[in-house]
Amino acid sequence: MRSCLRFLLTAALIFGTLVISQSFNQECEAESARIDQEEIVKMAEEILAGRHCPCQCGRYLPGSSLSPACFGCSVGKAEITYVLESLEAGKKPTEIIMDLSSPVIIDVFADYTNENISKVWKLAKRVSSELHKIRVVLRTPGLTAEARRAIKLAECARLIGHCSVIQEALINHQGPWDWDTLINLTEHYGMDPERIRACVDGIDIDAQITKDQQHAEERGIRTYPTITINRQITANSEQAIRKAIQKVLLEQSI
Repeated sequence: MRSCLRFLLTAALIFGTLVISQSFNQECEAESARIDQEEIVKMAEEILAGRHCPCQCGRYLPGSSLSPACFGCSVGKAEITYVLESLEAGKKPTEIIMDLSSPVIIDVFADYTNENISKVWKLAKRVSSELHKIRVVLRTPGLTAEARRAIKLAECARLIGHCSVIQEALINHQGPWDWDTLINLTEHYGMDPERIRACVDGIDIDAQITKDQQHAEERGIRTYPTITINRQITANSEQAIRKAIQKVLLEQSI
């Protein structure tokens, strides 16, 4: 039920329109009558309304009715997904809004195929969890054909409600990166392989890759994985991450 909700809302907010199969469309139409879905959609729309993209570009979230919108931004997509996942987990809107108000955003720039991504991602997530309410976003530059396959898979998972699960699976995946292996990976987590194949054939990730590569270049990133905290490059160490976060929090304190 809720995977359909997330598909509808995320697709509308991020991609505007998307071609979906007739059977899936009928399934969504049937599910959309559920009252709890409507409540979650309403709460998500209220939380996301008028929000600027957390990539700090000054534009609005991807797909926003307000302009200019940050088209194709992976950070904005992650923001929308975070709100939906939090609501589905039973988190109160006030708590989610507090989380989104954090002045710190940790970006991890790396492709899923990077051999060091798992170590750096886990480090950033652990420090974030210990310091509370600090978001960690993966920025994938899509430097190879294999990396772009993984990005397509992750974005299709986002659309049908399995984003965080598949993202973590891809981060920990050691290869190979052929389509059959990746499709089997999603099937292991309960996703319909035929639906995924149809999605990856039609989804366009070019704008997202361009945006992530642009932001990496603007921040002076030359190697991957690289961590930035509020757009500033930070060493991939716990001490450096904590120091950078504490500096931001101190500057933001009353």
